[in-house]
Amino acid sequence: MNKIKILDCTLRDGGYVNDWAFKNPHIQKILKALDASHVDIIECGYLNDKMGMPNNSTLFDSTVTVDKVLASLSKSDVEKVIMINFGDFDVKNLPPKEQTSIDGIRLAFHKKDIDKAFETAYKIKELGYKLYFQPMVTKNYKDIEFLSIIEKTNELNPYAFYIVDSFGSMTLDEFHKYLVLAQNNLNESISLGYHSHNNMQLAFSNAISMCSQNFKREIIIDSSIYGIGRGAGNLNTELIADYLNNAHEKEYDTLPLLDIIDELLASLMAKNSWGFSPAQFLSASYNCHPNYASYLVNKNTNHIVGIKKILDKLPEENKSSFDKELIEKLYRKYILEPKSSLKGELKLSLDKNILLIASGKSVNEYKELLESKAKDPNYQIIGLNHKPSIECDYYFFTNQKRYDEFYEKIEAKKIVVTNNIQLKKDVNSVLDFSKLVLNHEVLITNSTIVVINYLIQSNFKSVEIAGLDGYKIGVENYSYDENQIVSDIKAQQEENHIIKNSLVELSNKIKINLITPSIFREDDK
Repeated sequence: MNKIKILDCTLRDGGYVNDWAFKNPHIQKILKALDASHVDIIECGYLNDKMGMPNNSTLFDSTVTVDKVLASLSKSDVEKVIMINFGDFDVKNLPPKEQTSIDGIRLAFHKKDIDKAFETAYKIKELGYKLYFQPMVTKNYKDIEFLSIIEKTNELNPYAFYIVDSFGSMTLDEFHKYLVLAQNNLNESISLGYHSHNNMQLAFSNAISMCSQNFKREIIIDSSIYGIGRGAGNLNTELIADYLNNAHEKEYDTLPLLDIIDELLASLMAKNSWGFSPAQFLSASYNCHPNYASYLVNKNTNHIVGIKKILDKLPEENKSSFDKELIEKLYRKYILEPKSSLKGELKLSLDKNILLIASGKSVNEYKELLESKAKDPNYQIIGLNHKPSIECDYYFFTNQKRYDEFYEKIEAKKIVVTNNIQLKKDVNSVLDFSKLVLNHEVLITNSTIVVINYLIQSNFKSVEIAGLDGYKIGVENYSYDENQIVSDIKAQQEENHIIKNSLVELSNKIKINLITPSIFREDDK
């Protein structure tokens, strides 16, 4: 029977969800739960001497910090591993194994760094650590290249060699091909590991298939509690542990893992979700880095069809590693591409006040105030990317998803859009999006900023704004029932930053009065 081990990477791969900002007490809870569950190997985090932290993080700055964290496991037999992404930690700063509580080092590297990675790997072995050797994105290797790296790995003789489904796109047939190549060519003394992602929900089935093979070697299955991990997440430790208990006579205790889900991870998932999504499926189908899909989803401006059209433009050579500059360029080109012909202008009177109603929750809380202004003939009311409960003179849309949701509920003569919108019926006017969203060549698509730019170009000297609350973390931010919400905290914070800076700059050209509570209003801070 195969000797099968579980390597839990909750504290390492799970860190992509929360920037590795696990509090020290939570790190200890997770370590103790994993130890109590009898998993074989615990991967405790990353070593990173450039961005690592001295506490409250599993992105560690040094082995000294790691040792402090692992002190609670000093009497445990569980193997303790740390990962180094090639280039993120100088192995000259790595002490000999006998001076730390770390049993093994996992070295992860990309194809372009393979020669230098082998040099680093030998140094790690010389220091006495068990070496887990992990070439990223196995599918990037042609069969002959995969056999070549196995041949060099046999000379290196690490503790473990890995098949890595970095993008969660490896089908069972593809996975079997790499298993056969590894089984027939990798020295039997070297353990064979499998690290999966779950974009296509294949992590569990592939892992079961691997466990069912008649290997004459040790195999290692990577997983994380609750499947926590970037994007679509990973194989669930509690699921693979339960399967191995039933099918391979293992004795893992899943209850401590379920306690961690209940106490820590369920609430974390509510704030920073992971798991299957159409966008993550697309990233897998295109065999590209999941951050591309996440970036486009967090823009929250296009349907999944639009995301697919942008991913279609990704050059093959750029798919494996996330290139933010490239995806921003592709997104910008797509969003600025006209989808409708220009038509007329928004007819507003310079003699009347302008009130913009954004979609923040404060619109409902200050409904009486806004209704009084709507009844005032000296006001012109414009709803932004939604249909507020207050009757508006115009409804201005810059976002395709919002337009598609509301256009049937609004009279055509009151709808104003920018020409990045694909129209479903006639509208009052279609404005040039490109003239309203570029600020010093920076693309700013927030509807409030877009309309303020239009007002400045139309020579308005002041504007009142309601409902520009700003994203508040962990609370409902919309005045209406919004199903498509950006839940990524980083994306929310970045949007807040962009809006704040834009308001400061635009206030030099037009008087801006935020009449409902807002994180952008000084007296509300």
